[in-house]
Amino acid sequence: MGCHHPDGSGERGRVPSLRDTLVPFAAVKDGRRFMIQVPGVAQSSLSDEDVARLLNWMVFNLSAATVPPDFVAFSTEEVAAARHEPLPAVKAKRAWLLDGIAAGALDTPPRD
Repeated sequence: MGCHHPDGSGERGRVPSLRDTLVPFAAVKDGRRFMIQVPGVAQSSLSDEDVARLLNWMVFNLSAATVPPDFVAFSTEEVAAARHEPLPAVKAKRAWLLDGIAAGALDTPPRD
């Protein structure tokens, strides 16, 4: 909420809106890791379980896109596995993800 505002809209020219990227990022493996590793999430005092719940809530409640019926929910285990790996170049990684998603070049997470 601190970086993107309560509605996920961001700050023009400073912090990008996450409303248009939640569903696309959550649909690809690298995007999911990015969502877990961004500083506001990775450095949160929330437990891994609460981070997983929060990410799932964000996808369903802040996204401008419709959540697909085959959406794979974030799990506590997924958060725990990725959360403590540093993400040094947030802007560059976000740009790479957007390009990869647009090109259809990124792997999707496994379905249960």
